[in-house]
Amino acid sequence: MALSALIGSALSEEHQRAQRHTAAALGLLQRLPPKDLDSDLDALIAIAPDLELGLAPYVTRPLKIKEDLKANRYFIASEYNYHAGSHRSPWTDRYIPSPPGGEAEEEKLFRPPGRLGRLEQTFNEVFAAYATSYYEGSVSSVYLWDLEEGYAGAFLIRKELPKIFGDGKNGVWDAVHLLEVRDAANSHYVDFKLSSAVVLHTQVSQKEEQTEISAHLTRQAESRLDRRKKSGEDAQVIQIGTMIEDNENFLRQSLECIHVA
Repeated sequence: MALSALIGSALSEEHQRAQRHTAAALGLLQRLPPKDLDSDLDALIAIAPDLELGLAPYVTRPLKIKEDLKANRYFIASEYNYHAGSHRSPWTDRYIPSPPGGEAEEEKLFRPPGRLGRLEQTFNEVFAAYATSYYEGSVSSVYLWDLEEGYAGAFLIRKELPKIFGDGKNGVWDAVHLLEVRDAANSHYVDFKLSSAVVLHTQVSQKEEQTEISAHLTRQAESRLDRRKKSGEDAQVIQIGTMIEDNENFLRQSLECIHVA
């Protein structure tokens, strides 16, 4: 057997082995409590470091919230707005906390350029209104980045149950919508792919009794926009907004019918 064939066979076996390990890790994570996802993911990666890249497209770590004091608003800190130890606020484009090198170093960090930056601002305004309508008291953030022919984005919502001392209640709802938009200049169509995930954890304790519900649901959707009929950024905002709303409504119904029931 030629050397190239031997190398190809070895690479194929290695790829298949990595796929099996990733599938096994995903199966295990799906059976563990969603509230422990962060620590469970760290434990798996510590045992098998190669899993970090394999799991990245399928598992999103729990969202966290930071405050942008300049805008007097909260935003979501995640892997999608993280760079050099800081998180970028969608409201002021500042990195929080400021990098050690000050403004000179911060200016070198990523920010969506030109049209993409304006589109991100529009999405944040619209998505904040959407989150207010569906989730009173929630925090939302949208982050975009360029693709070769189009762009991608993360639409994030975190809703926490207000904590009242002594009532024993806590709850978190994380919604993560990952979007891919293919907008080729030589095509009459704009193609959209959306992957949505909702992680829910609620716990109610009254004296010695305790009720706990955890769930992790996902849904994918695709759609196409004909630029000959509808064009411009407004048409894309409406298309994406409709896809997110449809996915969330489906996931909510699944929660009500399966988990809550």
